[in-house]
Amino acid sequence: MPTPADKPWYDSKTGFLLLDEYVAEMPSFQKIMEDGVVTDEELAQQARLVTASLQKLEATLSPAAKAVATETLCELAVLHALQQYRKQAR
Repeated sequence: MPTPADKPWYDSKTGFLLLDEYVAEMPSFQKIMEDGVVTDEELAQQARLVTASLQKLEATLSPAAKAVATETLCELAVLHALQQYRKQAR
């Protein structure tokens, strides 16, 4: 089984993001979705998990790498927001 470091973020041939495919494998997602209900506390807990992970990442990055990571995370957030907007508009 590949480690997280071995997992590509996108398909090199198509350019499609592969992150959605990894969501189902994440223990945090599996635990929250066991009952099919996402509570406010589960959302808050996931937000804390993400913040802690970002803090670890930030501590490992050079200023240049942090700039690239910040831009990439922001563009990923834009993509997610657009996808949610499009779903609601349908």
